Amino acid sequence: MKSVRIVQSGDFHLDSPLALHHESFRRQRREELLQSFSRIIDFSIKTDASLLLLTGDLFDSSRVTPKTLDFLAKEMKRFPGRIFISPGNHDPISAESPYETYTFPDNAHIFREYEEIHLKDLDCLVCGQGFTGAYQHQNMLEGRKPEHSAAIRILVMHGEVTSGTSAYNPVSKESIEESGFSYIALGHRHEFSGICQAGCTSYAYAGIPEGRGFDELGDKGVIYGEIFDKGTGLSFHRTSIRNYCAVDVSITGHFTTEEIAERILKALPDKSALYKIELTGTVPSYLHLDLTSIETVLSRHLVYFTLTDATTVHETIDQISENTLKGLFLKTIMERREASSDDLNLLEEASNMGLRILSQEDF
Repeated sequence: MKSVRIVQSGDFHLDSPLALHHESFRRQRREELLQSFSRIIDFSIKTDASLLLLTGDLFDSSRVTPKTLDFLAKEMKRFPGRIFISPGNHDPISAESPYETYTFPDNAHIFREYEEIHLKDLDCLVCGQGFTGAYQHQNMLEGRKPEHSAAIRILVMHGEVTSGTSAYNPVSKESIEESGFSYIALGHRHEFSGICQAGCTSYAYAGIPEGRGFDELGDKGVIYGEIFDKGTGLSFHRTSIRNYCAVDVSITGHFTTEEIAERILKALPDKSALYKIELTGTVPSYLHLDLTSIETVLSRHLVYFTLTDATTVHETIDQISENTLKGLFLKTIMERREASSDDLNLLEEASNMGLRILSQEDF
Protein backbone atom coordinates (compact mmCIF):
# COMPACT_ATOMS: atom_id res chain seq x y z
CA MET A 1 0.00 0.00 0.00
CA LYS A 2 1.40 3.38 -1.00
CA SER A 3 1.80 6.10 1.61
CA VAL A 4 3.32 9.55 2.09
CA ARG A 5 4.88 10.66 5.37
CA ILE A 6 3.94 14.23 6.38
CA VAL A 7 4.21 16.80 9.13
CA GLN A 8 1.37 19.34 9.34
CA SER A 9 1.48 22.67 11.15
CA GLY A 10 0.20 26.23 10.83
CA ASP A 11 -1.10 29.30 12.64
CA PHE A 12 2.32 30.32 13.96
CA HIS A 13 1.29 34.01 13.83
CA LEU A 14 4.95 35.00 13.75
CA ASP A 15 5.74 38.63 14.65
CA SER A 16 2.55 38.80 16.69
CA PRO A 17 2.58 41.91 18.94
CA LEU A 18 1.87 39.82 22.08
CA ALA A 19 0.30 42.94 23.56
CA LEU A 20 -1.03 41.18 26.66
CA HIS A 21 2.45 40.24 27.83
CA HIS A 22 4.74 42.48 29.85
CA GLU A 23 7.10 44.35 27.57
CA SER A 24 10.16 42.74 29.14
CA PHE A 25 8.81 39.29 28.29
CA ARG A 26 7.62 40.00 24.74
CA ARG A 27 11.04 39.80 23.09
CA GLN A 28 11.82 36.50 24.78
CA ARG A 29 8.45 35.03 23.78
CA ARG A 30 8.87 36.14 20.15
CA GLU A 31 12.24 34.37 20.10
CA GLU A 32 10.59 31.22 21.44
CA LEU A 33 7.88 31.38 18.78
CA LEU A 34 10.58 31.57 16.12
CA GLN A 35 12.43 28.69 17.72
CA SER A 36 9.28 26.55 17.49
CA PHE A 37 9.65 26.60 13.70
CA SER A 38 13.19 25.30 14.02
CA ARG A 39 11.97 22.53 16.33
CA ILE A 40 9.38 21.50 13.73
CA ILE A 41 12.04 21.32 11.02
CA ASP A 42 14.12 19.14 13.35
CA PHE A 43 11.12 16.89 13.99
CA SER A 44 10.28 16.66 10.29
CA ILE A 45 13.82 15.54 9.52
CA LYS A 46 13.86 13.09 12.44
CA THR A 47 10.59 11.44 11.35
CA ASP A 48 11.77 11.25 7.72
CA ALA A 49 8.80 13.28 6.45
CA SER A 50 8.61 13.90 2.71
CA LEU A 51 6.18 16.82 3.02
CA LEU A 52 5.79 19.70 5.46
CA LEU A 53 2.29 21.17 5.13
CA LEU A 54 1.80 24.71 6.51
CA THR A 55 -1.88 25.60 6.61
CA GLY A 56 -1.87 29.39 6.80
CA ASP A 57 -1.36 32.28 9.22
CA LEU A 58 2.35 31.60 9.26
CA PHE A 59 2.58 35.37 9.88
CA ASP A 60 0.31 37.48 12.07
CA SER A 61 0.09 40.22 9.43
CA SER A 62 1.82 41.52 6.31
CA ARG A 63 4.30 43.37 8.54
CA VAL A 64 7.07 40.82 8.97
CA THR A 65 10.61 41.62 10.08
CA PRO A 66 13.60 40.77 7.86
CA LYS A 67 14.96 38.73 10.76
CA THR A 68 11.88 36.48 10.78
CA LEU A 69 11.94 35.97 7.01
CA ASP A 70 15.66 35.21 6.85
CA PHE A 71 15.38 32.81 9.78
CA LEU A 72 12.48 30.93 8.16
CA ALA A 73 14.32 30.69 4.85
CA LYS A 74 17.43 29.32 6.56
CA GLU A 75 15.38 26.71 8.43
CA MET A 76 13.33 25.71 5.37
CA LYS A 77 16.53 25.00 3.45
CA ARG A 78 17.49 22.42 6.08
CA PHE A 79 14.43 20.30 5.27
CA PRO A 80 15.23 17.79 2.49
CA GLY A 81 11.59 17.39 1.43
CA ARG A 82 8.96 19.71 -0.03
CA ILE A 83 7.16 22.48 1.89
CA PHE A 84 3.66 23.62 0.89
CA ILE A 85 2.12 26.82 2.28
CA SER A 86 -1.52 27.87 1.97
CA PRO A 87 -1.86 31.52 3.15
CA GLY A 88 -4.67 32.30 5.59
CA ASN A 89 -6.75 35.27 6.69
CA HIS A 90 -3.90 36.86 8.70
CA ASP A 91 -1.30 36.51 5.93
CA PRO A 92 -3.29 36.55 2.67
CA ILE A 93 -1.72 36.94 -0.74
CA SER A 94 -1.48 40.66 -1.58
CA ALA A 95 0.97 43.08 -3.16
CA GLU A 96 2.58 43.85 0.23
CA SER A 97 2.51 40.25 1.44
CA PRO A 98 5.90 38.68 2.28
CA TYR A 99 4.84 35.87 -0.05
CA GLU A 100 5.13 38.40 -2.89
CA THR A 101 7.99 40.57 -1.65
CA TYR A 102 10.39 37.90 -0.35
CA THR A 103 12.06 35.03 -2.19
CA PHE A 104 11.42 31.76 -0.37
CA PRO A 105 13.66 28.69 -0.84
CA ASP A 106 13.15 26.47 -3.87
CA ASN A 107 11.70 23.64 -1.77
CA ALA A 108 8.86 25.88 -0.51
CA HIS A 109 5.75 26.30 -2.66
CA ILE A 110 3.13 28.95 -1.90
CA PHE A 111 -0.43 28.38 -3.10
CA ARG A 112 -2.25 31.36 -4.55
CA GLU A 113 -5.11 30.44 -6.87
CA TYR A 114 -6.19 26.80 -6.72
CA GLU A 115 -3.34 24.64 -7.96
CA GLU A 116 -2.47 20.95 -8.24
CA ILE A 117 1.12 19.72 -8.04
CA HIS A 118 1.88 16.12 -8.97
CA LEU A 119 4.86 14.58 -7.18
CA LYS A 120 5.63 11.65 -9.45
CA ASP A 121 8.20 10.03 -7.18
CA LEU A 122 5.60 9.80 -4.39
CA ASP A 123 2.58 9.16 -6.65
CA CYS A 124 1.05 12.02 -4.70
CA LEU A 125 -0.96 15.07 -5.66
CA VAL A 126 -0.66 18.12 -3.40
CA CYS A 127 -3.32 20.78 -3.98
CA GLY A 128 -4.01 24.09 -2.32
CA GLN A 129 -5.47 27.57 -2.47
CA GLY A 130 -4.56 30.65 -0.44
CA PHE A 131 -6.62 33.52 0.92
CA THR A 132 -6.37 36.70 -1.13
CA GLY A 133 -7.95 38.86 1.56
CA ALA A 134 -8.78 38.91 5.24
CA TYR A 135 -12.18 37.36 4.55
CA GLN A 136 -13.44 34.50 2.40
CA HIS A 137 -17.20 34.11 2.71
CA GLN A 138 -17.60 31.37 0.09
CA ASN A 139 -16.62 27.72 0.53
CA MET A 140 -13.38 27.37 -1.44
CA LEU A 141 -13.84 23.58 -1.53
CA GLU A 142 -17.35 23.64 -2.99
CA GLY A 143 -17.39 21.63 -6.22
CA ARG A 144 -13.62 21.13 -6.06
CA LYS A 145 -12.24 17.70 -6.99
CA PRO A 146 -8.65 16.72 -7.83
CA GLU A 147 -8.20 16.38 -11.55
CA HIS A 148 -5.14 14.13 -11.41
CA SER A 149 -5.56 10.44 -10.62
CA ALA A 150 -2.58 10.12 -8.27
CA ALA A 151 -2.82 7.39 -5.63
CA ILE A 152 -2.67 9.91 -2.77
CA ARG A 153 -4.44 13.26 -3.04
CA ILE A 154 -3.78 15.94 -0.40
CA LEU A 155 -5.38 19.37 -0.04
CA VAL A 156 -3.76 22.15 2.04
CA MET A 157 -6.21 24.89 3.00
CA HIS A 158 -7.08 27.51 5.62
CA GLY A 159 -10.73 27.57 6.64
CA GLU A 160 -13.52 26.85 9.08
CA VAL A 161 -15.33 23.50 8.99
CA THR A 162 -18.90 24.47 9.79
CA SER A 163 -22.52 23.70 8.98
CA GLY A 164 -23.28 27.41 8.85
CA THR A 165 -21.69 30.61 7.62
CA SER A 166 -18.22 31.95 8.28
CA ALA A 167 -16.07 34.83 7.10
CA TYR A 168 -13.11 32.46 6.90
CA ASN A 169 -13.87 29.93 4.16
CA PRO A 170 -16.89 28.00 5.51
CA VAL A 171 -16.05 24.41 4.57
CA SER A 172 -18.99 22.02 4.90
CA LYS A 173 -18.55 18.36 5.80
CA GLU A 174 -20.58 17.51 2.70
CA SER A 175 -18.03 19.24 0.45
CA ILE A 176 -15.23 17.35 2.22
CA GLU A 177 -17.00 14.04 1.70
CA GLU A 178 -17.63 14.76 -1.99
CA SER A 179 -14.16 16.15 -2.70
CA GLY A 180 -12.32 12.92 -3.50
CA PHE A 181 -9.22 13.92 -1.55
CA SER A 182 -7.41 11.36 0.56
CA TYR A 183 -6.62 13.94 3.23
CA ILE A 184 -7.30 17.64 3.85
CA ALA A 185 -4.79 19.53 6.03
CA LEU A 186 -6.66 22.46 7.58
CA GLY A 187 -5.58 25.61 9.38
CA HIS A 188 -7.43 28.35 11.30
CA ARG A 189 -8.47 26.64 14.52
CA HIS A 190 -5.89 26.78 17.29
CA GLU A 191 -6.71 23.41 18.86
CA PHE A 192 -5.84 19.94 17.61
CA SER A 193 -9.09 18.55 16.22
CA GLY A 194 -8.27 14.89 16.24
CA ILE A 195 -8.23 13.03 12.93
CA CYS A 196 -11.72 13.37 11.48
CA GLN A 197 -13.49 11.53 8.69
CA ALA A 198 -16.12 12.50 6.12
CA GLY A 199 -16.83 9.67 3.72
CA CYS A 200 -13.49 8.40 2.40
CA THR A 201 -11.74 11.69 3.15
CA SER A 202 -9.77 12.28 6.36
CA TYR A 203 -9.21 15.84 7.59
CA ALA A 204 -7.70 17.56 10.62
CA TYR A 205 -6.51 20.76 12.26
CA ALA A 206 -3.09 20.52 13.86
CA GLY A 207 -3.78 23.62 15.93
CA ILE A 208 -0.96 25.99 16.77
CA PRO A 209 2.60 24.86 17.52
CA GLU A 210 3.04 27.34 20.36
CA GLY A 211 0.47 29.22 22.43
CA ARG A 212 0.48 33.03 22.63
CA GLY A 213 -1.89 33.72 25.51
CA PHE A 214 -4.18 32.32 28.19
CA ASP A 215 -6.91 31.70 25.63
CA GLU A 216 -4.63 29.02 24.13
CA LEU A 217 -4.08 26.63 27.03
CA GLY A 218 -2.36 23.26 27.18
CA ASP A 219 -0.18 21.24 24.83
CA LYS A 220 0.32 22.61 21.31
CA GLY A 221 1.95 20.77 18.45
CA VAL A 222 1.86 19.22 14.99
CA ILE A 223 0.29 16.30 13.18
CA TYR A 224 2.66 13.69 11.77
CA GLY A 225 2.55 10.25 10.21
CA GLU A 226 1.41 8.60 7.01
CA ILE A 227 -1.36 9.34 4.54
CA PHE A 228 -2.74 6.48 2.44
CA ASP A 229 -5.13 6.47 -0.49
CA LYS A 230 -7.97 5.84 1.94
CA GLY A 231 -7.22 6.43 5.59
CA THR A 232 -4.30 7.73 7.61
CA GLY A 233 -1.85 6.77 10.29
CA LEU A 234 -1.53 10.21 11.87
CA SER A 235 -0.82 11.32 15.44
CA PHE A 236 -0.37 14.49 17.47
CA HIS A 237 3.10 15.49 18.70
CA ARG A 238 3.69 18.26 21.23
CA THR A 239 6.09 20.99 20.08
CA SER A 240 5.29 23.79 22.54
CA ILE A 241 8.34 25.07 24.38
CA ARG A 242 6.06 26.45 27.10
CA ASN A 243 2.42 25.80 27.86
CA TYR A 244 -0.09 28.39 29.01
CA CYS A 245 -1.94 27.05 32.06
CA ALA A 246 -4.84 28.31 34.19
CA VAL A 247 -4.90 27.07 37.78
CA ASP A 248 -7.06 27.69 40.85
CA VAL A 249 -5.18 27.53 44.15
CA SER A 250 -7.05 27.33 47.45
CA ILE A 251 -5.28 29.23 50.23
CA THR A 252 -7.73 28.33 53.00
CA GLY A 253 -5.78 28.10 56.25
CA HIS A 254 -2.81 30.08 54.97
CA PHE A 255 -2.05 33.56 56.29
CA THR A 256 1.40 34.95 55.53
CA THR A 257 2.81 36.01 52.18
CA GLU A 258 5.54 33.37 52.29
CA GLU A 259 3.25 30.44 53.07
CA ILE A 260 0.68 31.54 50.47
CA ALA A 261 3.45 31.78 47.85
CA GLU A 262 4.74 28.35 48.90
CA ARG A 263 1.23 26.91 48.60
CA ILE A 264 0.94 28.34 45.08
CA LEU A 265 4.33 27.00 43.96
CA LYS A 266 3.48 23.50 45.20
CA ALA A 267 0.38 23.56 43.00
CA LEU A 268 2.40 24.36 39.84
CA PRO A 269 4.10 21.23 38.48
CA ASP A 270 6.00 22.87 35.61
CA LYS A 271 7.85 26.02 36.62
CA SER A 272 8.74 26.77 32.96
CA ALA A 273 5.05 27.09 32.01
CA LEU A 274 3.14 30.37 31.86
CA TYR A 275 0.44 30.59 34.51
CA LYS A 276 -2.85 32.36 35.07
CA ILE A 277 -3.25 31.88 38.83
CA GLU A 278 -6.51 32.51 40.64
CA LEU A 279 -6.54 32.39 44.45
CA THR A 280 -9.60 30.62 45.86
CA GLY A 281 -10.80 29.35 49.21
CA THR A 282 -12.01 31.19 52.30
CA VAL A 283 -10.00 33.66 54.35
CA PRO A 284 -10.77 35.53 57.58
CA SER A 285 -12.08 39.04 57.15
CA TYR A 286 -9.05 40.56 58.84
CA LEU A 287 -6.63 39.05 56.29
CA HIS A 288 -5.38 41.55 53.72
CA LEU A 289 -3.95 39.72 50.73
CA ASP A 290 -0.93 41.66 49.55
CA LEU A 291 -0.84 40.48 45.94
CA THR A 292 2.19 42.64 45.13
CA SER A 293 4.27 40.95 47.83
CA ILE A 294 3.08 37.50 46.77
CA GLU A 295 3.99 38.33 43.17
CA THR A 296 7.47 39.40 44.25
CA VAL A 297 8.07 35.98 45.84
CA LEU A 298 6.60 34.08 42.88
CA SER A 299 8.69 36.03 40.37
CA ARG A 300 11.82 34.42 41.80
CA HIS A 301 10.59 31.02 40.63
CA LEU A 302 8.26 31.55 37.64
CA VAL A 303 8.95 32.82 34.14
CA TYR A 304 5.63 34.60 33.62
CA PHE A 305 2.29 34.65 35.46
CA THR A 306 -0.79 36.65 36.35
CA LEU A 307 -2.35 36.58 39.81
CA THR A 308 -5.93 37.39 40.81
CA ASP A 309 -7.85 37.13 44.07
CA ALA A 310 -11.13 35.18 44.00
CA THR A 311 -11.19 34.20 47.68
CA THR A 312 -14.29 34.59 49.81
CA VAL A 313 -14.38 36.05 53.30
CA HIS A 314 -15.39 33.65 56.06
CA GLU A 315 -18.45 34.68 58.06
CA THR A 316 -19.09 33.31 61.55
CA ILE A 317 -22.29 33.17 63.59
CA ASP A 318 -20.53 35.24 66.25
CA GLN A 319 -19.81 37.97 63.75
CA ILE A 320 -23.43 38.04 62.57
CA SER A 321 -24.73 38.28 66.14
CA GLU A 322 -22.36 41.11 67.04
CA ASN A 323 -24.09 44.39 67.84
CA THR A 324 -21.51 46.22 65.74
CA LEU A 325 -21.37 47.86 62.35
CA LYS A 326 -19.86 44.63 60.98
CA GLY A 327 -22.60 42.55 62.56
CA LEU A 328 -25.34 44.80 61.20
CA PHE A 329 -23.76 44.65 57.75
CA LEU A 330 -23.68 40.83 57.80
CA LYS A 331 -27.31 40.64 58.97
CA THR A 332 -28.35 42.84 56.06
CA ILE A 333 -26.44 40.64 53.57
CA MET A 334 -28.03 37.49 55.06
CA GLU A 335 -31.53 38.97 54.85
CA ARG A 336 -30.95 39.93 51.22
CA ARG A 337 -29.79 36.38 50.43
CA GLU A 338 -32.83 34.83 52.07
CA ALA A 339 -35.13 37.16 50.16
CA SER A 340 -33.53 35.94 46.90
CA SER A 341 -34.50 39.18 45.25
CA ASP A 342 -30.96 40.29 44.49
CA ASP A 343 -28.13 39.03 42.32
CA LEU A 344 -26.40 36.46 44.56
CA ASN A 345 -23.03 36.95 42.86
CA LEU A 346 -23.28 40.69 43.44
CA LEU A 347 -24.18 40.08 47.09
CA GLU A 348 -21.17 37.78 47.47
CA GLU A 349 -18.86 40.46 46.08
CA ALA A 350 -20.45 43.10 48.33
CA SER A 351 -20.07 40.83 51.36
CA ASN A 352 -16.39 40.17 50.67
CA MET A 353 -15.59 43.81 50.03
CA GLY A 354 -17.59 45.08 52.99
CA LEU A 355 -16.06 42.63 55.47
CA ARG A 356 -12.55 43.50 54.35
CA ILE A 357 -13.19 47.22 54.66
CA LEU A 358 -14.93 46.95 58.03
CA SER A 359 -12.24 44.66 59.40
CA GLN A 360 -9.69 47.42 58.93
CA GLU A 361 -11.44 49.31 61.74
CA ASP A 362 -10.28 46.59 64.17
CA PHE A 363 -6.70 47.92 64.03
